[in-house]
Amino acid sequence: MKLKNRPQVYGRGIGEGNLPPRYRGDGDSGSEPPFDRFQSARLGLYIFLGALTTMFGALAALYLLRTPARPEFAFELPKLSWISTAVILLSSIPCQMALNAARADNLGGVWRGMALTLSLGALFLSLQLGSWGEIARQLQGAPPHFFTSMFYVISATHGLHLLGGLVFVGYLLYQAQVQRVMNPQYVELGAIYWHFLGVLWAALFAVLLIK
Repeated sequence: MKLKNRPQVYGRGIGEGNLPPRYRGDGDSGSEPPFDRFQSARLGLYIFLGALTTMFGALAALYLLRTPARPEFAFELPKLSWISTAVILLSSIPCQMALNAARADNLGGVWRGMALTLSLGALFLSLQLGSWGEIARQLQGAPPHFFTSMFYVISATHGLHLLGGLVFVGYLLYQAQVQRVMNPQYVELGAIYWHFLGVLWAALFAVLLIK
């Protein structure tokens, strides 16, 4: 017996009226925009940067809450810390130049900008290690201090995230120099991250200067 008003069945079914499975964007289901990987990656990066801001904000708040309790600053920030701060801020210039070159399809400009960014980033980490050594000499023989520990925690955590940025910059350099290809969207993601780390360290350094 033939059934009346039988509903349409998509995919596998029994009996007459079987239809092929419905896919995203098919027919009357309504047109949907294609999946944009770059927009998703950028959103993920913004979420990650928001998490970093929260984490470093908590560390800075903990540092500042203890400030009124100390009789005097445990150590003097060495000159290397000032120099390293200037270096990381200056490194944003060649990074932005690389991004502008990528948007203009200038592969050589991307390579030069990222190479200089990588060099300045490595110099920043070297100067930070030198600052650690200078502070260790200042506190030689002194008992452990809360503010000294916080300086190490804040600077080391920032340094690890910057090291991750250097790895990505190195990957972009490899693409530009060896593979001879460049995706401006990747360069944009790297530039956003790098600018953020520079501004973040400047803010953290300002907090560390409060006595």
